[in-house]
Amino acid sequence: MKTPDTKKEKGKDATLPVRVLGMKISKDTLAVPEYIVGVETPALIARAIHTTHRRMRIRKAHTKERAEVQGGGRKPWKQKGTGRSRHGSSRSPVWVGGGITFGPRSRKTSIRKTQLRERRRAFSGVLAMHVQNASLMIMRLEKDTPIKTKDVTKDVAGKTGLLVIIDESHKPLERAMRNIPTVRVRYAHKVLLSDIMHAHEVWVDEAALPIIQNRCSL
Repeated sequence: MKTPDTKKEKGKDATLPVRVLGMKISKDTLAVPEYIVGVETPALIARAIHTTHRRMRIRKAHTKERAEVQGGGRKPWKQKGTGRSRHGSSRSPVWVGGGITFGPRSRKTSIRKTQLRERRRAFSGVLAMHVQNASLMIMRLEKDTPIKTKDVTKDVAGKTGLLVIIDESHKPLERAMRNIPTVRVRYAHKVLLSDIMHAHEVWVDEAALPIIQNRCSL
């Protein structure tokens, strides 16, 4: 797969619709750099999501090998003359109470890695998928807009699987929206690829655009 020419992409703009909270109809649009909503890269997106989930996984199961199990230092019986099979330790994996061979370990033994450039391309690629489906828009919050759950509910009425990406300066908006079961709210610097991937519709806070732009820039 050829790497896109970022110099050419940064010179262009993409137009996204703007949703003003508190207004039923808004015909405003906003131009954003086209590399924010770059080329769809399904394979790269899948690898980046898989890597993130593996790193987030909490490993609780842990087994001990024969060298870690307590006891078993003495040879159970002599090598010859008993008629029994030969054994050197009662903590061998073939014994009950012995060590476990190839069991789960709490230590992470192998982790896939993705480069920063790949993660940013995957982030812009998953946004591009929403642009193709017309399910990505910019959310604008006016200064005099009331930020209450009862007011925000009117804006998100009928929405299912809505993801709202906001800036940290709009914490009251996060508190107002987190009680709505059909809406998920994430901060721009913490939102995961899987959050955007699984959302039916994505609203990006206008104040959070610089952070999104930084996470997409190559």
